Amino acid sequence: MQTRPTRDLVTISLAFFLVFLGAGAAQPFVIDYLHQGKGIPATQASLVLSLVYFVFVVFWVFVGRIVDLIGLHAVKILGVATYALFPFIVYASDSYPVLLMASVMWGIGASMFWASSMVQVMNTSTRYASATGIIKGAEMSGAMLGAYLLSVVYTRHGYEAVFVVAAALGVGGLLAMAASPNRKVAPGKPNFAKFVALMKRPRTKTVCGLLLASGFAYGIILNGMKSHIETACGDGWLRFILPVFAVTGILASVFGGRVCDHVGRWLTFTWAFAIGAAGMWLAAATGEPALLMLAMLAIGVQNALVPLSALGWIGDHTEPHERAQVIGFVLCYRDFGVALAIQLGGIFTETRTAFVVFGALSAACTLAALRAMVKTRTGST
Repeated sequence: MQTRPTRDLVTISLAFFLVFLGAGAAQPFVIDYLHQGKGIPATQASLVLSLVYFVFVVFWVFVGRIVDLIGLHAVKILGVATYALFPFIVYASDSYPVLLMASVMWGIGASMFWASSMVQVMNTSTRYASATGIIKGAEMSGAMLGAYLLSVVYTRHGYEAVFVVAAALGVGGLLAMAASPNRKVAPGKPNFAKFVALMKRPRTKTVCGLLLASGFAYGIILNGMKSHIETACGDGWLRFILPVFAVTGILASVFGGRVCDHVGRWLTFTWAFAIGAAGMWLAAATGEPALLMLAMLAIGVQNALVPLSALGWIGDHTEPHERAQVIGFVLCYRDFGVALAIQLGGIFTETRTAFVVFGALSAACTLAALRAMVKTRTGST
């Protein structure tokens, strides 16, 4: 019998909002605090943060097995707990090995937190993209408001207060997650042969490729957007143009999930990449503030809708007991793309060139999604 998803969505969304209001928004402060406040060399301080993402990508693929071993609810609780522990350890410890261990812990916990939460909301709703879109909207809302909140905390009280507040908000997120229903995954053991068969399907490979391209483009473009705005419009425009991306992402996540459930996964993929390509090319072609806002809006739409379409597709093609494993293997492609883009951030010395190149990549993804949609409708696999 279908369970009512209201309590699941409210409690898990609140957990996402609180931990990204805290630990998520505290990330920009980590490197400077460790370097300036604790005297750790800049390269070592950078590793503390980047290691989180690399561990996160790797452990995506193990989450399904962890859920099988200890249960969905325990994985959720352990995952969200790391969002409170990491900022506390950054605040409390001067030991570099301990800080690295905290990074590994958070990377593992983040993969557990995301995958288990997505599985639960998908298992309690047949509108997969709508449900996961609400979660994503809560995450982005928390991160956006947290950037402002922690900036105020830093200005008034310094670095230490930032991480104390972030840890306290993480505890709030832990309490919210503890209040979420303890759902049991439907009976059935993951079938490895079936999983491999699903991974070998052309449509699965297409979804993974689209996620990889979207993550890589996101990492490159957003890393360069700040300098592009400063060069084209001046520093004063940053506070007006950059928030457009975040606000668009929130709205596109909450409402775009409904659109995806209504019109289908492949059509949503197609339009998301087409809009994103237009936004990237517009950013390359103009330095006008109003047009750059429009470009950020378009790129924000792509960034929000691509993972929602992928999650919707996963929900359509998996049983409840299979989802943790499939989500881990598929979504790791997007995070690997982001991590790769961070490491290769210097590949483009001119930001306009990056916009042109990744606009072309998004256009290619548009054609790939359109081709997959046609083949799916004609019954091809």
